[in-house]
Parts: sequence; structure tokens; C-alpha cells
Amino acid sequence: MAYSPPTPSNVDPESVDSMLAAEMFSLSFQDRNKISEEMHGVLCLTPEETPKLVQESLEKLEQEINLLPMEEKETLMLCRKRFGWRGSDQKGGSYTNDVDFRIRFLPCTLFDVPKAAKKIANYLDSVVVLFGESALQRPIKLSDFTEEELQIFRTGNLQLLPFRDRSGRRIVAGVDGLAIQYDSKLRYKMLYYLLWTAADDVETQLKGIVVIIWPVSDITQHLHNKDDMMKLQKKILKGSPVRVCAFHFCVPDSPIFHLLRTIFTLTLDRDKRSRLKFHVGQRTELQYSVGGYGIPVDHIPLTETGNVKTQNLRLWLNLRNIKENGEEMAQNIIECPGSNDVLFRPSKLIKGHPGNVKFQSLIERCHERGMGVTAASREIVSEIQEDGGRVLIWNKRGWWTNSTDQAQKQFKVSVSYRDYKKKNKAKMQIHNSSTFVFHDQDNRKRKRPEDLRNGGGSSSPKSACTFFNSGSSLHEAVLIDTS
Repeated sequence: MAYSPPTPSNVDPESVDSMLAAEMFSLSFQDRNKISEEMHGVLCLTPEETPKLVQESLEKLEQEINLLPMEEKETLMLCRKRFGWRGSDQKGGSYTNDVDFRIRFLPCTLFDVPKAAKKIANYLDSVVVLFGESALQRPIKLSDFTEEELQIFRTGNLQLLPFRDRSGRRIVAGVDGLAIQYDSKLRYKMLYYLLWTAADDVETQLKGIVVIIWPVSDITQHLHNKDDMMKLQKKILKGSPVRVCAFHFCVPDSPIFHLLRTIFTLTLDRDKRSRLKFHVGQRTELQYSVGGYGIPVDHIPLTETGNVKTQNLRLWLNLRNIKENGEEMAQNIIECPGSNDVLFRPSKLIKGHPGNVKFQSLIERCHERGMGVTAASREIVSEIQEDGGRVLIWNKRGWWTNSTDQAQKQFKVSVSYRDYKKKNKAKMQIHNSSTFVFHDQDNRKRKRPEDLRNGGGSSSPKSACTFFNSGSSLHEAVLIDTS
């Protein structure tokens, strides 16, 4: 009997599970393995970006855009007519002429140029619907949101986490009500803004992003028209300006949340459903499960009681205002550290950052080689820079700044190196002190205290004291004598 996929109007969890299994089984073993490895953060499917590959892809991209059917590039033609498609240096030209704009959509489609052309057309269609025709001339901004919309944005149902996962991918989190309780257009405006700003750096463009869906409250009451919601979300996600490597759906084992999981599955295209991972259980179980994919669970914006954390979101929104308003200080602001950057901030949360993990291994290597502080700090700073990393320092106003002073970099590293040497020396002293009393004298076998007390062997109570006091401290001798 032929398999028929479920439809939005006939949502059934069992039929959706069968659909997912059938779609995954239709993939080759190699494809399934590659998808699994990328979801775990140990592989990136994007081809290595070379100047030749980029240049050839950009030249072919214009040809593919011209070959699109007219109904697919209606908005794109409007952009050309009003602002011009070529000549981005011309006055009034659209930012869509810029190489920086077009190149975003190449790694997004694994450098499949025909798909990239369609992606650009779909993106422009979506931003015009969500933000208006001004989004054809310049990138979308926070100023495109009304004050009422920003108040909803600040509730934190959709957030961009402040740190990457272990493989360097940004993380978008939908928590609590996932913003479904609000107007659909506003929800996708927030999502598109998060995706666009996440892809501002090259590392995210190449490695993609990870999406975490972690609903807490029952939001099925807000799903008045499932069919329309699914169709709209499918259309909007086709124009995503960044590649989604994995969707992690975290829910308790409850019928209501299983229904929500089923509805969400049907809002994704087939290629995205192969990257969908369900995690079912209580909070601690979900954290362990998600953490196994290299995601920093401590930064998921939910408290133990299910309330939404908004502190990082508010700092990020303030940072975006500064950058978009063109303030002078914005030039040295780092929104999100790269995976090779080393962070200096008095916080336990940065220990799991990939760059700091590498930094710690460099310190240990230099210490094992017996290097001095000055030589070690120079070598460590040099290796950080060779890997494309930066030394970032936390600004109390809520962002990272790049240290450009070589002396300051070496000073920061030298302090960490000295601290490590002190801690390692203290550990060695504690280790020697705790085991010294148990050192064997002349390789003789020690008798148990019970045997000595009972007069076993040739030992007497006096010899027992002598046995224990040999090589021990005065304090230990007093303790034994008084016993």
C-alpha cells in the first residue's frame, strides 16, 4: 500500500511519525550519516569557500535570477524597477546589489546557485510582506517595529542566544508560548530580524544556525486556523537568509505538546524535516539530551519554574540600537564572540566557549613544557591570532570589545597563565600532603590497626604507635596517642 503523507487539516501524531520514518528511510546511508553528524556539530556540509568558488557562483547567480519564472521574481523585478539591480554605488541603489547581500544566500544553499536565486526571490517576497517596500532598499532594522511590537519582542518568546554551540553556530530559541499567541505577521517579523542579524558574520553564514523550540505553556488554544498557519510558515521559511542545520523540539510527555509537535512538523519542508530532532521528558532530561548536541543549555532563557529570562535579550536589543544608529562606539562592539575568540569576563558561563576551551589547552601545553610567563603569553597570543581568533574583553555596558593592544593581550594571557601555575602547584602540594603518611617504609607490608591493637604478630601497643608515627606529622602522632 502506497504511503500518503498527512495533511494539515488531518493532523495525527502517529501518521506524522510514519511520515518522518518513511522520509528518513528514503535517504541513503551516507546522507543520513552526514545529517546526523552535522546536527551533532562534528561536520559542516558547506563546501570550503574559496575566492574562485565565490566569484564563479556570483557570476552564475545573475544568470539564474534572470531565468526565474516571472511569477517567482515579481518582487525582485519591482526592486530593480524602483532602485536598480546593478550598480550598487549609484545614488538610491538597493542594498540587494551588494556582494555582501548576494553572498549570504550561497552558503545558505550549499553553493547550489539555482536554489540561491530562488532563495533571494523568496526572501524579498517575505520581507516586503512583513516590513514593507523599504526592506527592498536597505536591511531590516529595529526601527521597522512599532513601540507596541517592541514591547512584545522584549517578552523573550523568541531570542538569539549570546553564545554559539560547540561547533560555532548561532542559536535561535523559541520558548514558552513561541510568540504564537501574538499576531502571525509580528511573529515572523521577529524571526526574520533574528535570522538576518545572526547571519551578519561570515562564520554563521558558513556554518548555519540551530533552532531550539521549548514550549512551556499550552498554546494550542491560540491555534485557531492550523491550515493557514502551516502554509504561511512554510512560505516564510523558504526565504530564510541563513541555513538551519538542526531543529530541536523539547517537550514534556503530554498529549497537548505531542499535538503541538505534530503541527510544527508539518510546517517544515521535507528537507528541513530530516533535521528535526524531538526530545521528550522532564526539564533535566531535556537539558542532558540537548547538551549532547553541543548546545550550551545554561544559556537557554528559561528558569527552573518555566519563566522566560530576558536580561540577555534586553542587552542585545540595546546593542542593536547602538549599531543601527551608527554611533561611533559601535565600530568596536562585538555582538557575539566567534568560536576561535578567547573571552575575558569574571563568569563561569564562558568556560564552555570553544575559544576558551582551546585557550585552556594552550596554557596546559605551555605549562607542561616548563615555559616562563613571558614566553608562554607571547606564544599563546600568537596561536590565537593564527587561528583567526581575537582577545575579547567584556564591557560592563553589555557587550564585548576587541583588544587591539598587543601588550594588553599578553598581560591578560599572562595573568591566566600565572593563575593556572599557582592552582597546579597547590594541587600538587595537597596531593603530596595527603599521601605522605601512607608511604611504605622499606617496602614493608603495613598491618591493620585492629591486628596491632589485639597484639597480633610481634607488635606491641608501643610498636604500634611507632609504626604509625614513622614518617607522619606531630599532629597525626598526637591523634594516635590520644586514641
